[in-house]
Amino acid sequence: MTLLVGWTGIDSRGPASVYIATDSRVSWGSQDYFDHANKTFALREFPAVIGYCGDSLASHMLISQAIALVEALPVSCSTSLEGIVNVLIRLIIRNYDKYPKQLSTGDFTIVVGGKSKVDSSGEFEFFRIDSAFEGIPKKSKLSLPEKSGPVVIAGSGRSRFEELYKANQSSANPNKSTSRDVFHSFFHTLRVCESPVIGSIPQIVRVIRKPYTGGTYCGVVADSKRYISGQLVDRDIAPKDMPWFNDNFEVTDAETALRKPGAQVQLSYQLRS
Repeated sequence: MTLLVGWTGIDSRGPASVYIATDSRVSWGSQDYFDHANKTFALREFPAVIGYCGDSLASHMLISQAIALVEALPVSCSTSLEGIVNVLIRLIIRNYDKYPKQLSTGDFTIVVGGKSKVDSSGEFEFFRIDSAFEGIPKKSKLSLPEKSGPVVIAGSGRSRFEELYKANQSSANPNKSTSRDVFHSFFHTLRVCESPVIGSIPQIVRVIRKPYTGGTYCGVVADSKRYISGQLVDRDIAPKDMPWFNDNFEVTDAETALRKPGAQVQLSYQLRS
């Protein structure tokens, strides 16, 4: 399973960005687990990001196939976020009813976030697809909050995140109603959760308001180590033109693994568990 959190960053002009963050663990019940699985994806040619929770093998195959298909389609077929969601649903209906359910680890959920259209500057949307491998998957268009905050929380770590996030929504929290507040709670949940099906390495993808930009993978620095999509990355090959964040959600230098000079210092707050 997984902890997946999708959220939007909102400023005085409205929605400015959307993020999807997950842990990096896949597990086989109580038998064993692997801590470096890719659970987040970014489309380069369209402002969209995707994450999943549930059956990892089916989800990963499905999303990889859909991205390959969407990026090969004529531009007229992939100009809206909902169009991309519908491609995913079409693939599920056509192929995944034959998935060997006796080998499955359960149902799966796919979350898609981004700009409503490829040329949109600030119209963001979130969709959720829930599938049990049988019948037509359930598609939901999710409402965005009025202030920066979570849009969707899914996976086996959902209740733990919601408890922690709610406990810290007080006037004493200087980060309340910000993207960093969501990420602080997400990161802290991974650290304090004792479930064997939720891992400690976060991964992030995002879409920003800047016109004609696609989805973006983000690097994460945790415990002075660099990660992209759950994979440990050595300093000499860490992409310097990629956005990087530390555990305080500060813009971070990929080479030094320290907050970038001149980057905004995020106010610290002792999270309550």
